Amino acid sequence: MSSVKNTPIALVMTLALVLLTLAWTFPHLGVLIIPAFVLLLDVSKRSGPRFWRLYLVTALWNATTTYWIANAHPLGVVATVGVNGALMAFALWFSVRAEELLWRFPKFRTRRWLHVLPLLACWISFEQLHEYWGLAFPWLHLGNTFNGMPYLVQWYQFLGTSGGTLWVLLVAYTLHMRGTTSKRALWLFITPAFLSLVLWYIPANKEAKQIRVAVVQPNIDAYTEKWEVPESVQIQKVDRLLQTHLGQQKVDLIVLPETFLPEAREESSYGNRPNDRLLHGLLDRYSRTAIFGATTYDFQSSPDVFNRPYGDQYYTLYNTALFRTRTAETQLYHKGKLVVGGETMPFVQLLKPYLGDWALELGGTSGTLGVSQQRKVFEDKKSGLKLAPVICWENEFSDYATEYARTGANLIAVITNDGWWGNTAGHVQHLRFSGLRAIEQGKYVVRSANTGISSVIDAKGRVLDRLDWDAEGVIVTDVPLFERKTWYVRTGNWIGKFAVVLFGILAVVILFSRFFRLKPR
Repeated sequence: MSSVKNTPIALVMTLALVLLTLAWTFPHLGVLIIPAFVLLLDVSKRSGPRFWRLYLVTALWNATTTYWIANAHPLGVVATVGVNGALMAFALWFSVRAEELLWRFPKFRTRRWLHVLPLLACWISFEQLHEYWGLAFPWLHLGNTFNGMPYLVQWYQFLGTSGGTLWVLLVAYTLHMRGTTSKRALWLFITPAFLSLVLWYIPANKEAKQIRVAVVQPNIDAYTEKWEVPESVQIQKVDRLLQTHLGQQKVDLIVLPETFLPEAREESSYGNRPNDRLLHGLLDRYSRTAIFGATTYDFQSSPDVFNRPYGDQYYTLYNTALFRTRTAETQLYHKGKLVVGGETMPFVQLLKPYLGDWALELGGTSGTLGVSQQRKVFEDKKSGLKLAPVICWENEFSDYATEYARTGANLIAVITNDGWWGNTAGHVQHLRFSGLRAIEQGKYVVRSANTGISSVIDAKGRVLDRLDWDAEGVIVTDVPLFERKTWYVRTGNWIGKFAVVLFGILAVVILFSRFFRLKPR
């Protein structure tokens, strides 16, 4: 595959799109992302309208793999196709432009290992952008492609999903380079894969402390029942499910889904409503501790970018995870990574001074929500539980979610409401991303979805038990509390940070070379 230059460009583009789509549609075909990128590199280096050819492929790739976003918000697909596709095309286009300019320098030409650096800098920096900016969409990061192949990426515990992106780009570029042998690319591919298989078969720690967990999937329709059925009825349904699966026994932790309590509660008076007491009563009957989602709000005396006026005060809405123990006050954490369009207006900090409350209302049906600035770990000293409350979309952000483990978490709870996407590939991939987070942090995941897929995932990313789409029930199992911090937890996403620095250096060199006409030596 060192060259496909004699193949018609339309055929190359079509094959690239087909391979990209297959890699994301079928979980065990993730490795097809590598030949797909070999073809994309060929498109990027052909003469002609490079950017527009690349954009056509990347836009269609976004459309064929994330079309289901339209079930939650039609404009979401417009954003992924229009914005994300364009950014992908730009990253590839700019990397080629930078490589061509650097070829003017003899030292760059003679050191072949340097030739891949523009590609690594541009693409990984693009992925880093999606970790932080107002239109964040890290779903199609290359390292995420292997979400259905945990046996191949156990080494994510050292490098995270950015390491997977680096792997794809290095192997694809090596295959594409003229004058190289396929043997070098083969070794680049096999070495991490072999390490992963070794780690896959190493037994887990048998001496870790264990707790008993009940993961509940109430199977309440996200579009109708969640907001129309009285809260008391939804709570009673969970009570019946727990009675059926637990009887008289108690567990250490109950996990309920995101926004389990849909009616907004003032945080300072939480627990005073009859439905609050009803929920607490059933949780105390069956468990020592419980995590569940709710919509909450609090008041402020002065305006900021998230709140809105209420008489002579201001209030802020939150998507909140609450943690209840029978011996302490209820702890809470506000979702920190919000869904663009559904929970937040992009760039609300910049736009609110000009749009006023429109910038909040355009955040979706619930408006632009407030966030917690720091990750929080819920702790129960008696059981030794230190729980990471990962709320839905946070599950997609590798470095962000890993901060929970850096803060001391020994178990990950993902609470989500995947019913918004319908019975599509979206909720299935969302589940598998939890497996990648488990590998990176070396922790078990207990995952409660409002409907499909609730599960228990071990530290190797294997789904041990699950409740599928449109099913109600309870998973009752013992899970270990792993205290060990992986290398990735300790170091964070240093690959992404290094790529951003490299991109900055590259941009400065190009600017000086073009505008100050520096002569190569």
